[in-house]
Amino acid sequence: MKVEIQELPRYGRKILFEIEKERIDRETQNIVKKIQQTAEVSGFRKGKVPENIIVSRYNEDIRKKVVENLITESYINAVKENNLSPVIEPEVSDVKFENTLSFSVYVEVKPEVSIKKYKELVVKEVEPEPVTEQMIDEVLAEWEKKKEFASSIIDPEKRTAWRKKIRQQLEQISLNRAKSQEEHQIWKQLLEQCTIEIPEKQMLQRARYLTQQQFSYIDTKNKTEEEINKIAQEIFEKMKPVAEEQLKKYFILEKIAELEKIEVTDEELDNAIKRIALTSGEGYNQVKKRFIDSGRIYDVKEDLKIEKTFELVKNSAQNIRKIILPGEKNEQSRKK
Repeated sequence: MKVEIQELPRYGRKILFEIEKERIDRETQNIVKKIQQTAEVSGFRKGKVPENIIVSRYNEDIRKKVVENLITESYINAVKENNLSPVIEPEVSDVKFENTLSFSVYVEVKPEVSIKKYKELVVKEVEPEPVTEQMIDEVLAEWEKKKEFASSIIDPEKRTAWRKKIRQQLEQISLNRAKSQEEHQIWKQLLEQCTIEIPEKQMLQRARYLTQQQFSYIDTKNKTEEEINKIAQEIFEKMKPVAEEQLKKYFILEKIAELEKIEVTDEELDNAIKRIALTSGEGYNQVKKRFIDSGRIYDVKEDLKIEKTFELVKNSAQNIRKIILPGEKNEQSRKK
């Protein structure tokens, strides 16, 4: 088998294959024998149909199976032997099958990441916005418009309990917003410290996925096909930079995980599955089996590794309460 790999922009790789007749003949013979084991042809016992009749009757199916098998086998071997790390599904083209089989495969491989600094980043602490009585009153006012809450809100004792619950919810929202703003500071610095170019088709695939998510929330009733397509295209264009940033963040954290040798233990994986089971209301064994059977167990493990890596970056950051301007006294307090 001849293999040639051409490097294309943005981590594209075009792999050219040419498979010799001898290998095609062996694969053809293997497929013929498999069909022969189960083929049922009038006048012959099962498994005893002559090969020439099998070839004559199932010729198109045999050719199709030969091409499928050899393309898959050749691609997998080329990826392993050349240490490629594809990030998209392979795109097969230019298939020619005569005495030899030739075809090309386009893939994009994992981009290289160069990172200067990811520890001890400087983050200005964001104080959560205080929850005021007016905020609680506004939520209660909205609830009072809903009949199902009317009786419980009017009752003084229950009203007090609801106010406490609302305060807790608003405080958590405020805390989450503050943490998000601090994380935004971290990401701004990480992206500035990194050099990375995202493969184009991978970015487009991610953008299409995000577009489908956003589009599912849109009411398309009474809209023409042209209007629907226009909306989808507008969303798609907006999702491109979002998809590119998401992929950059993933590959940056993956690189840091590699540098820090971060791994996920079996105990951490089990705890994550337990949390998922608790949220979904399913049993732990049921959820774990479903993940294993579908192959999603590897995705769960990868997500945990990425989360652990970002926690490492956040925990190593220097949080300061105030940015000291020139001429001001250095009264900032630091904490790890």
